[in-house]
Amino acid sequence: MRYIIFYIKFFLKGGYCNNLGKLNFAPTSWIGKSVSIFFENPGGDAQTIELGHEVKIGHFSDLAVGYNNAIRIRDFTTLNTHCKIAGDVTIERYCLLSSNILISSGAHYATSNPYLLIRHQDYNALSSKEGRLQHSKPVHIEEDVWIGFGVFIKQGITIGRGAVVGANSVVLNDIPPYEIHAGSPARKLKNRLDFKPKNILSGTSEEDRPYFYRGFKHPLNGTETNPKGLLSFERSSIAIPFLKNEIVLCKGFLMGTVPIWVNIKIDNIDAGKFKLEETFELRIQITTDQFLKRETSKYSFVNFEVPEMGNPGFGIERIAIIDSV
Repeated sequence: MRYIIFYIKFFLKGGYCNNLGKLNFAPTSWIGKSVSIFFENPGGDAQTIELGHEVKIGHFSDLAVGYNNAIRIRDFTTLNTHCKIAGDVTIERYCLLSSNILISSGAHYATSNPYLLIRHQDYNALSSKEGRLQHSKPVHIEEDVWIGFGVFIKQGITIGRGAVVGANSVVLNDIPPYEIHAGSPARKLKNRLDFKPKNILSGTSEEDRPYFYRGFKHPLNGTETNPKGLLSFERSSIAIPFLKNEIVLCKGFLMGTVPIWVNIKIDNIDAGKFKLEETFELRIQITTDQFLKRETSKYSFVNFEVPEMGNPGFGIERIAIIDSV
């Protein structure tokens, strides 16, 4: 019934959607007046638009996906009026986007065969399935990012957690976590904070929360904490950056009474499958030669993969990287 009410309100406000079957949304999400939601035809099996819990899409905004593209806007993210999101774009939780923002994972073709019209070059590039798959270069915006008025973000860009992009900027390069960039093209102005992951993180420390990088539920107005007051998460894949080392110690509290199994990876290298009881402590040995070579990052990531269905969630009390057992 809530979904029917959502659709009725959407169309009464002048909304347009050419394929309701590919639109997935939480009933608490909100869409403003005259919002256009468009799925390009033909579309692959992965083509979708997902709106998370408490997502807000401002008036007169456009969401458009091409062949096999997906737009994913996670919980508690807000887009203001006249935003245009096109292609393969993921915006993580708690982000704030101002008005008149354009984010696109695609581009036009002007130099592949410059003797032809740009429109003809576009047609040639997109006339095959392989061409359509190569056309889109995903854009990924991490959690807690603030994007100012009139910003353009080109294809293939990653914006790190906690970054700020000033008004009327043109983003042509990746932005690291917690940096403030502005200009055309956008350049670094200063740090929002010095992003220096620690070897020991506490789920109850505000100063440590920037390093619980993605998927954790941060308190908003006193909500989203578990009974122990710890950070919790319910997502199927969680990433936490650390300085590289050999042994990981994880302590936490399982919400609910049903034990669950969790897969843990370090830099995407499988570290094992562990059973989490009501309280748990995991000590994982990782040899240094298992770490992936990361040309663009000096940090390692601890990834928790938990079951998508029936997961009660669990809180993190302490995560440590230590030198010896």
